[in-house]
Amino acid sequence: MDLDEAVGELYGLHPDEFLPARKGLAAKAKAGKEAGLAKAIESIRKPTAAAWAINQLVRARPDDMERLVELASGLHEAQEKMDGAAMKTLGRERTTLIDELVRATAEVAKEGGGSLSMPVANQVRETFVAALATTAAAEAVGSGQLTRALSYAGFGDVDLSEATAAPAPARRPALRVIKGEGQGSGRGKGRATEPEPEPEEPAEPDPALLKRLAEAEKRSRETMSAAAKAGDALSEASDALETLDARIAELDAELKAARGQRDGLAKAQREAAAANKVADRTLRAALAEVDQIRAKLPDTDDD
Repeated sequence: MDLDEAVGELYGLHPDEFLPARKGLAAKAKAGKEAGLAKAIESIRKPTAAAWAINQLVRARPDDMERLVELASGLHEAQEKMDGAAMKTLGRERTTLIDELVRATAEVAKEGGGSLSMPVANQVRETFVAALATTAAAEAVGSGQLTRALSYAGFGDVDLSEATAAPAPARRPALRVIKGEGQGSGRGKGRATEPEPEPEEPAEPDPALLKRLAEAEKRSRETMSAAAKAGDALSEASDALETLDARIAELDAELKAARGQRDGLAKAQREAAAANKVADRTLRAALAEVDQIRAKLPDTDDD
């Protein structure tokens, strides 16, 4: 067993099985005199509920992830070319695909013995949005080894710090943006003096629509951010509750055992009390009998 195999095994398990399995794999490595491997296994992070569900989707339905990667590539290409019509069409496809992926994730999670609450489903949705935003995020999602949900603020890169299991997974090839013919494509080779045709100026979008779009995207980001924070809080509370429930179960077992001991002691006490009463009555009768016998004896002088 190596670390890659350990990660692959652990990230295919139900969340309830993760910690015991990780402990078992680490113990196995220690027994094999592989202290470094054991320490590395112990450091493998347990995925959140959203990350676990997405990892199961990647494993169970790789075709769905291929659709995500292909759409991400198309969106990047359209953005590179500033192709407004393609961006509009692909934008609609993005919304449809994300909805389908969220439903598929819920189905796979249910098949795996889990479920998606509303906050977790929002985290799943935001992760797919992030995966369509950057190549690195798409690779992280496609690795099947997410440790947490991802989010995208609408600009810049997606934060991927500690987002995948250690070691770094073997990820999908980087998405390639296929550029159209232009400078450096080989066209016009041998005719260096011939000027390149000027590119057509893209049509200017309606400023009012751009403003509405920016406001709508801002509201969407704020809503998804709030949902993600709520989901994180729910995950933390769920983990804490799970730990507390386990402790309560231990205390319940101890209490049950203590009550059993108390019942045994109470029974012994009752039996001892009954025996004490019998002994007391017997003693009283014996003393009374002694007094009666002494009363019948003649008095004797002590001198």
